Amino acid sequence: MELCIRKAGPGEEKRVLQFYHDLIDGMKDMPYRPAWQKGVYPTLEDIRRAVEEGAMHVAEGEGEICAAFVLNHLQGEGYSLVAWACEVPAEQVAVIHILATNPKMQGNGIGRKMLNYIRQACTDRGDRVIRLDTLPWNVPGRTMYERFGFAYRGEVELDYACTGKIPFSMYEYLLDQQAGGQGSAI
Repeated sequence: MELCIRKAGPGEEKRVLQFYHDLIDGMKDMPYRPAWQKGVYPTLEDIRRAVEEGAMHVAEGEGEICAAFVLNHLQGEGYSLVAWACEVPAEQVAVIHILATNPKMQGNGIGRKMLNYIRQACTDRGDRVIRLDTLPWNVPGRTMYERFGFAYRGEVELDYACTGKIPFSMYEYLLDQQAGGQGSAI
């Protein structure tokens, strides 16, 4: 399948939100399901704001959204508690949020393609590190991040509306040599 990864545009918000709702429904009985909840997170307003900021991205194949994520510079409060490998200005720290792939399409390299896209976009705009948090039970996601070169930085309790205060696994990918970057090519 030919995959096109791009920024979501105005007018696509409901379509993107439907992708997340379908994902929530489709993964509700899986052991590595997301903790997102319809009407709590992500909401139409969350998606709309991300589209307006140019931070919402989708991966499409055959006219269907098969994956999506938000990429911005917003680190949650708990990010300050993590023992990151390096300290860089906040505007040079990219953060991945709500990265998800349609479970029917997992295992086809879509996640790796999205991470390559993210790495290139971050490099192009001058970011020095990429960070993210994920649920500890998200074994497929954690495995993908680690294979790509993200370093596990421990668990930190974060407080999100859809989860409450629970531990999250924290990951970091160093982009450049000054930040101690891996420089790996996947």
